[in-house]
Amino acid sequence: MRGYGGLRMTPARAVVCAVIVAAGLGVAAPRAGAQTTAVKAFMTLYGYEDNSPPGTVISHPCIHARAGGAGTYANPITFATDTAELPYCQIVYVPYMQRYFIHEDECSQCDQNWNAGHRYRFDMWAGGDASSRRQPERKALARCESAWTRANSASDPDNPTVEIDPPPNLPVTPAPIFSPPTGCWSGGPFVVANPGKQTSRTGSPVTLHISAHDYAASPIPRYAASGLPGGLSINATTGVISGTPTTRGRTTVAVVVSDPTGSASVSFVWNVRRG
Repeated sequence: MRGYGGLRMTPARAVVCAVIVAAGLGVAAPRAGAQTTAVKAFMTLYGYEDNSPPGTVISHPCIHARAGGAGTYANPITFATDTAELPYCQIVYVPYMQRYFIHEDECSQCDQNWNAGHRYRFDMWAGGDASSRRQPERKALARCESAWTRANSASDPDNPTVEIDPPPNLPVTPAPIFSPPTGCWSGGPFVVANPGKQTSRTGSPVTLHISAHDYAASPIPRYAASGLPGGLSINATTGVISGTPTTRGRTTVAVVVSDPTGSASVSFVWNVRRG
Protein backbone atom coordinates (compact mmCIF):
# COMPACT_ATOMS: atom_id res chain seq x y z
CA MET A 1 0.00 0.00 0.00
CA ARG A 2 1.41 3.37 -0.98
CA GLY A 3 1.11 5.60 2.06
CA TYR A 4 -1.91 3.55 3.13
CA GLY A 5 -4.61 5.61 4.78
CA GLY A 6 -7.45 3.11 5.28
CA LEU A 7 -9.93 1.35 3.00
CA ARG A 8 -13.15 2.96 1.86
CA MET A 9 -14.79 0.16 -0.14
CA THR A 10 -18.58 0.49 -0.39
CA PRO A 11 -20.95 -2.34 -1.36
CA ALA A 12 -21.90 -0.50 -4.57
CA ARG A 13 -18.29 -0.21 -5.64
CA ALA A 14 -17.70 -3.87 -4.77
CA VAL A 15 -20.43 -4.87 -7.23
CA VAL A 16 -18.93 -2.70 -9.97
CA CYS A 17 -15.61 -4.57 -9.65
CA ALA A 18 -17.17 -7.74 -11.09
CA VAL A 19 -14.42 -9.96 -9.81
CA ILE A 20 -14.42 -13.67 -9.05
CA VAL A 21 -11.92 -14.34 -6.27
CA ALA A 22 -10.66 -17.77 -5.30
CA ALA A 23 -7.74 -18.51 -2.98
CA GLY A 24 -6.65 -14.89 -3.11
CA LEU A 25 -6.65 -14.77 -6.93
CA GLY A 26 -9.37 -13.87 -9.40
CA VAL A 27 -10.34 -12.82 -12.88
CA ALA A 28 -11.33 -9.22 -13.54
CA ALA A 29 -14.24 -8.75 -15.91
CA PRO A 30 -15.12 -5.61 -17.89
CA ARG A 31 -18.00 -3.57 -16.55
CA ALA A 32 -21.17 -4.37 -18.44
CA GLY A 33 -21.96 -1.68 -20.97
CA ALA A 34 -19.04 0.49 -19.89
CA GLN A 35 -17.73 3.05 -22.36
CA THR A 36 -14.10 4.07 -22.56
CA THR A 37 -13.47 7.45 -20.99
CA ALA A 38 -10.28 9.50 -20.81
CA VAL A 39 -9.03 11.49 -17.83
CA LYS A 40 -5.93 13.56 -17.11
CA ALA A 41 -4.00 12.09 -14.19
CA PHE A 42 -0.81 12.79 -12.25
CA MET A 43 1.19 9.59 -12.84
CA THR A 44 3.64 8.38 -10.18
CA LEU A 45 5.21 4.99 -9.51
CA TYR A 46 6.06 2.95 -6.44
CA GLY A 47 7.84 -0.33 -5.80
CA TYR A 48 9.04 -2.79 -3.21
CA GLU A 49 11.12 -0.27 -1.25
CA ASP A 50 8.62 2.60 -1.03
CA ASN A 51 5.53 0.47 -0.52
CA SER A 52 4.10 0.79 3.00
CA PRO A 53 5.22 -1.45 4.57
CA PRO A 54 8.08 -2.32 2.19
CA GLY A 55 7.22 -5.38 0.14
CA THR A 56 4.52 -6.50 -2.28
CA VAL A 57 1.45 -6.50 0.00
CA ILE A 58 -1.61 -4.80 -1.49
CA SER A 59 -4.81 -3.64 0.17
CA HIS A 60 -7.35 -5.26 -2.16
CA PRO A 61 -6.21 -8.25 -4.28
CA CYS A 62 -8.33 -8.58 -7.41
CA ILE A 63 -6.35 -10.87 -9.71
CA HIS A 64 -3.01 -10.81 -7.87
CA ALA A 65 -2.30 -12.03 -4.35
CA ARG A 66 0.49 -9.44 -4.25
CA ALA A 67 1.50 -6.47 -6.36
CA GLY A 68 2.47 -7.52 -9.87
CA GLY A 69 1.25 -8.10 -13.39
CA ALA A 70 2.55 -8.08 -16.95
CA GLY A 71 0.72 -5.08 -18.38
CA THR A 72 -1.60 -7.02 -20.68
CA TYR A 73 -5.39 -6.79 -20.55
CA ALA A 74 -5.55 -10.32 -19.14
CA ASN A 75 -2.82 -9.62 -16.59
CA PRO A 76 -2.77 -5.88 -15.85
CA ILE A 77 -0.26 -4.39 -13.42
CA THR A 78 -1.29 -3.31 -9.92
CA PHE A 79 -1.87 0.38 -9.31
CA ALA A 80 -3.00 2.43 -6.32
CA THR A 81 -5.44 5.32 -6.06
CA ASP A 82 -8.36 6.64 -4.02
CA THR A 83 -11.47 4.46 -4.20
CA ALA A 84 -13.49 7.66 -4.63
CA GLU A 85 -11.64 8.16 -7.93
CA LEU A 86 -11.99 4.61 -9.23
CA PRO A 87 -13.40 1.45 -7.65
CA TYR A 88 -11.17 -1.45 -6.79
CA CYS A 89 -10.55 -3.86 -9.67
CA GLN A 90 -11.05 -1.10 -12.26
CA ILE A 91 -8.82 -1.58 -15.32
CA VAL A 92 -7.16 1.40 -17.00
CA TYR A 93 -4.78 1.79 -19.92
CA VAL A 94 -1.84 4.20 -19.85
CA PRO A 95 -0.88 5.13 -23.44
CA TYR A 96 2.55 6.58 -22.69
CA MET A 97 3.50 3.36 -20.91
CA GLN A 98 1.62 1.05 -23.31
CA ARG A 99 0.31 -1.08 -20.46
CA TYR A 100 -2.93 -1.99 -18.72
CA PHE A 101 -3.19 -1.53 -14.94
CA ILE A 102 -5.71 -2.68 -12.34
CA HIS A 103 -6.70 -0.89 -9.12
CA GLU A 104 -5.60 -3.17 -6.28
CA ASP A 105 -4.01 -0.83 -3.76
CA GLU A 106 -4.61 2.29 -1.69
CA CYS A 107 -2.66 5.56 -1.91
CA SER A 108 -2.94 8.22 0.80
CA GLN A 109 -1.40 10.91 -1.41
CA CYS A 110 -4.04 10.11 -4.02
CA ASP A 111 -6.72 10.50 -1.31
CA GLN A 112 -5.38 13.97 -0.48
CA ASN A 113 -5.33 15.08 -4.13
CA TRP A 114 -8.87 13.86 -4.72
CA ASN A 115 -10.26 15.37 -1.52
CA ALA A 116 -8.55 18.69 -2.25
CA GLY A 117 -10.08 19.21 -5.67
CA HIS A 118 -11.17 15.96 -7.38
CA ARG A 119 -7.83 15.67 -9.16
CA TYR A 120 -6.81 12.27 -10.46
CA ARG A 121 -3.58 10.70 -9.28
CA PHE A 122 -2.56 7.11 -10.05
CA ASP A 123 0.42 5.36 -8.47
CA MET A 124 1.62 2.50 -10.67
CA TRP A 125 3.54 -0.55 -9.46
CA ALA A 126 7.09 -0.54 -10.87
CA GLY A 127 8.38 -3.76 -9.29
CA GLY A 128 11.43 -4.63 -7.23
CA ASP A 129 12.29 -7.33 -4.71
CA ALA A 130 13.89 -7.72 -1.27
CA SER A 131 17.20 -6.44 -2.60
CA SER A 132 15.48 -3.12 -3.41
CA ARG A 133 16.07 -2.15 0.20
CA ARG A 134 19.84 -2.10 -0.41
CA GLN A 135 22.15 -0.36 -2.85
CA PRO A 136 22.61 -0.37 -5.78
CA GLU A 137 19.11 -1.68 -6.41
CA ARG A 138 17.41 0.82 -4.10
CA LYS A 139 18.77 3.78 -6.02
CA ALA A 140 18.10 2.10 -9.39
CA LEU A 141 14.45 1.48 -8.50
CA ALA A 142 13.97 5.06 -7.32
CA ARG A 143 15.60 6.34 -10.51
CA CYS A 144 13.31 4.17 -12.65
CA GLU A 145 10.20 5.36 -10.80
CA SER A 146 11.27 8.96 -11.31
CA ALA A 147 12.00 8.37 -15.00
CA TRP A 148 8.40 7.31 -15.68
CA THR A 149 6.64 9.82 -13.42
CA ARG A 150 4.81 12.33 -15.58
CA ALA A 151 4.17 16.04 -14.85
CA ASN A 152 4.74 17.67 -11.46
CA SER A 153 1.51 17.64 -9.50
CA ALA A 154 -2.13 16.62 -9.61
CA SER A 155 -3.03 20.07 -10.92
CA ASP A 156 -0.41 20.14 -13.69
CA PRO A 157 -2.10 20.85 -17.07
CA ASP A 158 0.47 18.60 -18.73
CA ASN A 159 -0.66 15.48 -16.88
CA PRO A 160 -0.97 12.53 -19.30
CA THR A 161 -4.20 10.96 -20.47
CA VAL A 162 -5.36 7.65 -19.01
CA GLU A 163 -8.16 5.52 -20.49
CA ILE A 164 -10.76 4.08 -18.11
CA ASP A 165 -12.62 0.93 -19.22
CA PRO A 166 -10.30 0.54 -22.22
CA PRO A 167 -10.82 -1.99 -25.02
CA PRO A 168 -8.71 -5.17 -24.71
CA ASN A 169 -6.75 -4.81 -27.96
CA LEU A 170 -4.53 -1.78 -27.36
CA PRO A 171 -0.73 -1.96 -27.92
CA VAL A 172 1.22 -3.50 -25.05
CA THR A 173 4.93 -3.38 -24.32
CA PRO A 174 6.06 -6.75 -22.89
CA ALA A 175 9.14 -5.45 -21.06
CA PRO A 176 8.92 -5.08 -17.26
CA ILE A 177 9.11 -1.52 -15.96
CA PHE A 178 11.92 -2.36 -13.53
CA SER A 179 14.17 -5.41 -13.80
CA PRO A 180 16.29 -6.08 -10.69
CA PRO A 181 18.95 -5.29 -9.90
CA THR A 182 19.31 -2.15 -12.04
CA GLY A 183 17.34 -2.52 -15.29
CA CYS A 184 14.72 0.07 -16.24
CA TRP A 185 12.44 0.02 -19.26
CA SER A 186 13.73 2.50 -21.82
CA GLY A 187 10.50 3.16 -23.69
CA GLY A 188 11.45 0.75 -26.47
CA PRO A 189 11.98 -3.02 -26.67
CA PHE A 190 15.08 -2.98 -24.45
CA VAL A 191 15.82 -3.13 -20.76
CA VAL A 192 19.49 -2.29 -20.16
CA ALA A 193 21.14 -2.98 -16.80
CA ASN A 194 23.24 -0.11 -15.45
CA PRO A 195 26.54 -1.54 -14.19
CA GLY A 196 27.01 1.32 -11.73
CA LYS A 197 30.18 3.21 -10.84
CA GLN A 198 33.40 1.55 -12.04
CA THR A 199 36.89 1.89 -10.55
CA SER A 200 40.04 0.63 -12.29
CA ARG A 201 43.79 1.19 -12.24
CA THR A 202 46.12 2.11 -15.05
CA GLY A 203 47.97 -0.88 -16.43
CA SER A 204 45.43 -3.41 -15.12
CA PRO A 205 43.18 -5.13 -17.71
CA VAL A 206 39.42 -4.83 -17.24
CA THR A 207 36.37 -6.58 -18.65
CA LEU A 208 32.80 -5.30 -18.17
CA HIS A 209 29.70 -6.74 -19.83
CA ILE A 210 26.76 -4.39 -20.50
CA SER A 211 23.66 -6.55 -20.17
CA ALA A 212 20.66 -5.76 -22.39
CA HIS A 213 17.48 -7.78 -22.88
CA ASP A 214 15.44 -7.33 -26.04
CA TYR A 215 11.80 -8.20 -25.29
CA ALA A 216 10.74 -7.71 -28.90
CA ALA A 217 12.91 -10.58 -30.18
CA SER A 218 14.39 -8.16 -32.69
CA PRO A 219 17.59 -8.57 -34.69
CA ILE A 220 20.82 -8.75 -32.70
CA PRO A 221 21.34 -5.33 -31.08
CA ARG A 222 24.42 -3.19 -31.60
CA TYR A 223 26.38 -1.53 -28.80
CA ALA A 224 28.18 1.81 -28.91
CA ALA A 225 29.91 3.75 -26.15
CA SER A 226 31.25 7.27 -25.59
CA GLY A 227 33.39 8.63 -22.79
CA LEU A 228 35.34 5.42 -22.21
CA PRO A 229 38.70 5.83 -20.43
CA GLY A 230 41.72 5.71 -22.71
CA GLY A 231 42.69 2.16 -23.62
CA LEU A 232 39.14 0.75 -23.40
CA SER A 233 36.67 -0.09 -26.16
CA ILE A 234 33.31 -1.81 -26.51
CA ASN A 235 32.51 -4.83 -28.68
CA ALA A 236 29.63 -3.70 -30.91
CA THR A 237 28.10 -7.19 -30.98
CA THR A 238 28.57 -8.55 -27.45
CA GLY A 239 28.47 -5.36 -25.39
CA VAL A 240 31.72 -6.27 -23.60
CA ILE A 241 33.95 -3.34 -22.62
CA SER A 242 37.56 -4.42 -22.36
CA GLY A 243 41.13 -3.22 -22.53
CA THR A 244 43.78 -1.77 -20.26
CA PRO A 245 43.29 1.79 -18.93
CA THR A 246 46.14 4.10 -19.82
CA THR A 247 45.10 7.44 -18.33
CA ARG A 248 44.04 8.43 -14.84
CA GLY A 249 40.85 10.42 -14.39
CA ARG A 250 37.08 10.39 -13.99
CA THR A 251 34.76 10.11 -16.98
CA THR A 252 31.05 9.64 -17.59
CA VAL A 253 30.46 6.71 -19.92
CA ALA A 254 27.32 6.47 -22.07
CA VAL A 255 26.39 3.17 -23.71
CA VAL A 256 23.68 3.02 -26.39
CA VAL A 257 22.04 -0.27 -27.38
CA SER A 258 20.05 -0.20 -30.61
CA ASP A 259 18.41 -2.22 -33.34
CA PRO A 260 16.03 -1.28 -36.18
CA THR A 261 13.07 -1.11 -33.75
CA GLY A 262 14.51 1.30 -31.19
CA SER A 263 17.28 2.07 -28.75
CA ALA A 264 18.09 2.46 -25.05
CA SER A 265 20.99 3.92 -23.14
CA VAL A 266 22.65 3.94 -19.73
CA SER A 267 25.34 6.17 -18.26
CA PHE A 268 27.73 5.63 -15.38
CA VAL A 269 30.92 7.03 -13.90
CA TRP A 270 34.29 5.36 -14.46
CA ASN A 271 37.26 6.30 -12.23
CA VAL A 272 40.77 5.30 -13.23
CA ARG A 273 43.46 5.52 -10.55
CA ARG A 274 47.22 5.22 -10.73
CA GLY A 275 48.32 1.59 -11.09
